[in-house]
This record gives sequence, structure tokens and C-alpha cells, in this order.
Amino acid sequence: MPTATATAPATDAPFRRQWILVALVVLLGLRIASYFTLFPNSVAMTQLVKTAGRLALTGSAFLLFKYLQGHFRQVRFEYGNLTPLLLYLGYLFLGLLSFLWSTKVSYSALQWAMVTEALVFAWFYTHALALYNAVSNHHVRFTFAFGRATLFICLAFILGLLFDPDTYYRQTHGGEVSRLGGFIINPNELGMLAVLGCTMAYYELLEGRSKLVNVLVLLASVAVLLLTQSRSSLGAFLLLTGFVLLRTGNMRLIFFALVGAGLVLPVLVQTIIVKQGDLEEVMSMTGRLPFWKDLITDGFPARPLLGYGFMRIAPDDYFDSIHSYAAKMTHNTFVQVLLNLGLVGAFICLLQMAATFFTIARCEDKRLKWLASMMLIPVIINSFTEFGIFGESNYGIQFYQLIILFFVVKVVGAPKGSGQLHFTNQHAT
Repeated sequence: MPTATATAPATDAPFRRQWILVALVVLLGLRIASYFTLFPNSVAMTQLVKTAGRLALTGSAFLLFKYLQGHFRQVRFEYGNLTPLLLYLGYLFLGLLSFLWSTKVSYSALQWAMVTEALVFAWFYTHALALYNAVSNHHVRFTFAFGRATLFICLAFILGLLFDPDTYYRQTHGGEVSRLGGFIINPNELGMLAVLGCTMAYYELLEGRSKLVNVLVLLASVAVLLLTQSRSSLGAFLLLTGFVLLRTGNMRLIFFALVGAGLVLPVLVQTIIVKQGDLEEVMSMTGRLPFWKDLITDGFPARPLLGYGFMRIAPDDYFDSIHSYAAKMTHNTFVQVLLNLGLVGAFICLLQMAATFFTIARCEDKRLKWLASMMLIPVIINSFTEFGIFGESNYGIQFYQLIILFFVVKVVGAPKGSGQLHFTNQHAT
């Protein structure tokens, strides 16, 4: 990575202060929390807090970036790998145009505004963190910030479960099954976050960083994952763990992991995968398969080219399925985009994902490639069963936007002797 020949100015001193590090962790943690339903009994209060909170966080990310930029004017940004970002902007532009034919413009506009605002936050947060990484000696990695933010959120849910189980638990299967998440967040979405927490802990541990804290992140994340009883997230966790084990190349560790999996999997199958012995529910993916069939055979043919409008899947608020439940969303981000933006939108999104995967595959920075691949495992798996990366506003979209921007932003002109950029510079060593 190119470095400036000038020595760092006297104003570098403030960047050795811990408050910047804390600010980056808190910003990300609060951003994740802004997707929770913090006031389950008041829709109006929840919407007010979410709207005001997200705008305030985006503004804070912008101010932090400008503050850092003002102290290091010799540092500049270069941008590469723009194809995934441009295709994502093309998807948002089509969503904006869909207001012309949306079956409910107000809803489409709200969803579009939230997704677009999330991209703005991701843009400024990525720049702030990349700049601080490049000029400080703290090496504030994304995995560090995300891991600690996830730890605090997981601990908050565990404490909430202890003190207010009625709010933090969601009862399913006739009240026989309790799932962490309650009325605050969909348990499957919380499970995805827990797996991402495991991702950050695995990455940090493999890099030889703080064992105590990262083991705590891992334990808290696994505890939350099991308490959500999310089958899709459990599958993502097992796949991620296998991916990490293969990465280590430690045959002894792989052997003991396989033995442990053989002992634990029967219990997981009985308690989480096949709930109450209902194998038929598993085979139908909790009723999703017949619902998807009805969406594609009955809903899609009515508007195949451009769909029902951004985040709309039917002429009315709900799609009334013939063989399954009625719902506002498809529980599959790829079916969702097919319904709301038609074949045109689905084609753009598939191109965008292909461009993202291609960019990751050809990235020269093995650490960045490794991190992005690990993050995509839970994010993509969640997209097959829930809101997903092209669905209604959720933090999975936020994480996908961050992954895209990891490969776009490059810092050049950092002071000599400063820390290397560990997650956004595709040419970092």
C-alpha cells in the first residue's frame, strides 16, 4: 500500500485515544440494534425511534469520518471494483422507478428509503473505519468492532431472557417451543447475527488475537444461536465451522471436531431440527415450500416483467396463498425480488451477486477474501428462508452492503509507520 513520505502531523495524537475505538464499536452496535423492535406494544414509538436513531447514526458516522479526514488531509481514497456497487445502485434505481407501478407507493417508498439510508451509513462507516485503520496504531479491524458489538447484543438478549422471558421468548408449536428473539426480532434473524458473531471470533482467533475476549464472543454467540432454535442459522454455523476447520489444516482438530459433531448432532436433530418429532414440517420448510409454489405459479404470472413494486408481492398487503399461510413477504429474498421487481429486477440482482462473488474470488488480499467468504455463509443461507439481502429492510442488507464496500474503498497516502488497512484495502499485505 502506498504511504506518504511526510511524517504524521502533531494532530495524530488524538487518534491514539480509546474513545475513537469505542465510538466505532458503539456505532456498529447501535446500528444493529436499530433494527430491533424496542417497543413491542407501540408501533408508533418503534417507528419513531428507528427512524430517528438510524438517521442519527448515519449522521454520526459522517461526522466521525469528516473529523478523521480533517486531521489527516494527506490521506486520500481511491475506489476500485465498482461493478458490484454500480449494479446495486441499478437495483435501487429500478426500485425507485417502480413507484410508478407499485400497488402501494407509500410502502415501497418507505422500504426504498430505509435500504438507501442503510447504504449511506455503510458508505460513511466504511470510510471512517478504513481511515482510522490506516493512520492509527490500534489497528481497529472490522472483525474487532463487529465482534464486540455482537457480544454486547448477545449478552443483552441473554440478560433480557433472564429478567423478562415473556418479551424475549417467542412461543411456537402451540406454546411447546420457546425461541429467543420474542417480539424484538425474528429468531432466525437473531440466529444469523449470532453466526456472524462466531465468524468474527473465528477470524480473530485464527489471526492469534485476544483469546479471552474472542472465546467469550464465540460462547455468547453460540448460546444465543441455540436459544433461537433457528434451523437455517444452525446449518450456517455448522457449515462455517467446517469451513474454518478446513482452513486451519489441523487434522487432529478436524478429527476431534468430527467426533464432537457426531455426539452433539443427534441432540440437535431432536431438539432444534425436528421440533416435536414433526418431520413433515421440516420437509416443507415450515410451510415455505407450498407458499413459494403458490407465489411463483399464481402471483408471479400476473406481473412477470416488472413485478408489483419495490417490496410488494401482491395487489393487497398480503398474498393469500392457496395451499399455505398469507404473508406480506416471501421468506426468500430471491423469490421476493422476482415478485416485487419481476424478471428485470431478478436479472439485475443475479448479475450483482455474480459480480460480488467474482470480485471476492479474484481479490489479492487473502485475509479480506477469507473474511468476506465467511460472512456470506450465514447471510446467504438466511436469504433463502427470511428477508434476506434483497428483501424488506433488515440488518442482513446492511451486512451485505458492507461486504460490497470492503472491496470498493482503498486508502492511500497514510503516514509512514501507520497501521496497514486490514479489511477494506484489497491490496493490503
